[in-house]
Amino acid sequence: MLSKAGLVTAYVIIALLSLSAVLYTKWPWRLKALTIALVSAFYLIPYYSFPPLFGWPTDEPMPKRFNLVAIYVQEPNKSSGDEGEIFLWATNLENGPTRQEPRAYRLPFSGELHSKVVEAGTKMRKGLPQLGEIVEKNLGPHGKPTDEDQGGQKSIDIDFFDLPDPLFPEK
Repeated sequence: MLSKAGLVTAYVIIALLSLSAVLYTKWPWRLKALTIALVSAFYLIPYYSFPPLFGWPTDEPMPKRFNLVAIYVQEPNKSSGDEGEIFLWATNLENGPTRQEPRAYRLPFSGELHSKVVEAGTKMRKGLPQLGEIVEKNLGPHGKPTDEDQGGQKSIDIDFFDLPDPLFPEK
């Protein structure tokens, strides 16, 4: 497996090979310009593709049911204008309790979610594993929850539960 430096080196070598092909061939100038543009454009693909592979948090939707592994809360900072974020490391339970690697998820900061996450983190530190479940609420035009969707935005709410004790069969 290549490291970040190895990947950068591989792309630089490919770019140098393409540049030498452009400089030392008798291709028409339009083909040379197209080659340079394509090589330059292909640098954008790994730039946007590799961060999720390196473990950076994703903005993808969280699974409906998950096992909470870890949390990190970055509270809003009014002086810098930072709105804050909540990071959750979770494993997907939608396909049953199979062994999976945790995934980092980035959620926007909200006071209600912050208090729930802090409570779940406290229980985790006491040795009580936490399960999470996504509850979608519809927000009306003034940001208040409604039973019907009235053209407002959807807000994601998460409920946390203690992992139930396993049921062992009787002997």
